[in-house]
Amino acid sequence: MASTVSQDVSIRKPSYAYTALDPNHPHIRLVTLMPGLWSDQISCTIHTVPFDGQQAYETLSYVWGDAKNRKSISLNECDFEVTENLWLAMRRLRSPEAARVIWIDAICINQQDNDEKSHQVAMMGEVYSKCSNCVIWLGESDEEAEPGVRSVTAVKAFELLDILATDQHLPELPCFSVVEGERTAIHPQYEEHFMALKHFLDLPWWRRIWVIQELALPGEVKFLYASEELPYQTLRGVVKVLNTHAATCCKSHRMSLRELAFDRLLVVQEQVDPMVSTREKWAAQEPTTLFQLRRQFYAFQATEKRDLFYGLLGLVTDWGSAEPLRPNYGCGLRAAITEAVFRCISEQQGMEFLVGERFFRTSGTADTESLPSWVPDAYFCSIPTKWVIVEQRRTVIASSFAASGTHDQLASELALAEGEVLLAQTVMIDKIAKVGSVCDALENWFKAPDVLRQWMEMLEIGLQDWPEQPPPNGSLMDAVWRTIICDSVETDTTTLSYRRPNVDDYSDLRSLWNTFLGFLPFLSSLGLSFTEESHDMLQSKAPKTVYHIMVCIYQRRLFVTERGLIGLAPRDASVDDEVHIMLGCPSPFILRPMEEATKVEYKGDILSSYTIIGDGYLHGNMSGEALEGGSQGDIRTIAIH
Repeated sequence: MASTVSQDVSIRKPSYAYTALDPNHPHIRLVTLMPGLWSDQISCTIHTVPFDGQQAYETLSYVWGDAKNRKSISLNECDFEVTENLWLAMRRLRSPEAARVIWIDAICINQQDNDEKSHQVAMMGEVYSKCSNCVIWLGESDEEAEPGVRSVTAVKAFELLDILATDQHLPELPCFSVVEGERTAIHPQYEEHFMALKHFLDLPWWRRIWVIQELALPGEVKFLYASEELPYQTLRGVVKVLNTHAATCCKSHRMSLRELAFDRLLVVQEQVDPMVSTREKWAAQEPTTLFQLRRQFYAFQATEKRDLFYGLLGLVTDWGSAEPLRPNYGCGLRAAITEAVFRCISEQQGMEFLVGERFFRTSGTADTESLPSWVPDAYFCSIPTKWVIVEQRRTVIASSFAASGTHDQLASELALAEGEVLLAQTVMIDKIAKVGSVCDALENWFKAPDVLRQWMEMLEIGLQDWPEQPPPNGSLMDAVWRTIICDSVETDTTTLSYRRPNVDDYSDLRSLWNTFLGFLPFLSSLGLSFTEESHDMLQSKAPKTVYHIMVCIYQRRLFVTERGLIGLAPRDASVDDEVHIMLGCPSPFILRPMEEATKVEYKGDILSSYTIIGDGYLHGNMSGEALEGGSQGDIRTIAIH
């Protein structure tokens, strides 16, 4: 049983008080963690040094944890409170014999001084770049920490990572069991290892925005999870194997895995892979924009939402024609976020940054609800991991199109007006006349076939009306099958990408549908649903196609416009919403007109005002068709609130 540190002191020490740093001369503070035994109180000193590259120090990357759960340490013989997770990290890092000089943000930056915080945050990229080593503290496992006792969870997780880093085909790895015609399973001997990997990947560190630069910038990094150390090279090896095998030759095995293994490998590929690739890109000195970074790291979170942008600034090497964004903790959240998003639009000189959903903000705080509709939720909301993966894939699908053709926003028309209203150029295509049911395929996967049935019924298409040969271009059935998969098919390449579907893809989709119908004893209009057997059969038959369909239709609904155009819209779209092509954006947007009183005056004109419901797919209008011929005269500037 581990002994505990007594927080009782007969004479209370004074609280530590910071001395202000001179903003005109770069200085940082460094903490010296004094030696001690496991049960000793944590004792440190802190001193200010010139930030001139002459100081030798380590850095600590960690998650603050619950701000209300705090422990006291001794800092310059004064009381100083830190979060429990930082206290646990310092206990693991402390040596019995030698002192360690470490830069720790929660101690080295006066968190109560917004001016100092803005200045020091702007320097953090350099702080991590110039350290001798960065220790990445992932946290303790669920087991009780004791001196000299190894964590079973950490040991099993790292054993599995060592296996996954082996350059072999997935069926050859001992952790998997493969039977022809069945879904890939976990070997029983490794079920506990996958549970341990789940605990490892569920640790909050993997989702905090600040840790990205803390992993990418230092010359040397090592991971510390409870009692165990993991070399960075192992993590890089796992990512490499998943890219070279699971994304190409072994994709069918990876996609047919059951949830415990499937979700873990997906998290590694969609969440850990970007972190590793960012470190590798930084080492190779490849140019990086803020737009690219925010897109890569949708899944990451921050207590202070503006840090979702500020936490990446140390990694940006290319600002294009835009001025670099500077941290500003003195303004309100709405102003800080809209400034950052508009800076990304200016940096990119396009509107692709606006692609994304807008329905998580209503479950957040009043601050998040007040953000303009033109700012996607992923830039300021905490979003579930499964949804992040869908959103990331959808943005890649969207980027494969060019709905506005070669037309971009005129710099003279693109502006941020008073009240954070975005002025932008669009072409209104049509109004929505009908909407189908919303597909919630991930939560209620067994109901997904019935949503497709309802959509087909809305279009007056029967369940068995899929022709044997691909329907002719321009026909209703051609529009339907292409819309269901967003006219895209995932490629078998190491980098996620999509291509346009061909004749074979239609045949595969039709075969999949007919296979599902073969499980039904009779056909009726009362409803269709997956059984466990039919779901497993489709997953083993065409796992990549099934997953791609889920990505395309999840939390979306089919719509038909007044002119008979067909597409996919966000779940909150409704009749009378308008479909617009926004110049410089690869996919169409669903916009909702606002009341007359909200109209904005600009250059002597009264602009129509809208809110964005979200982006979507509009068949036949994804490659600039709306702006061909004389349609350029329909371009107008609108106000988006």
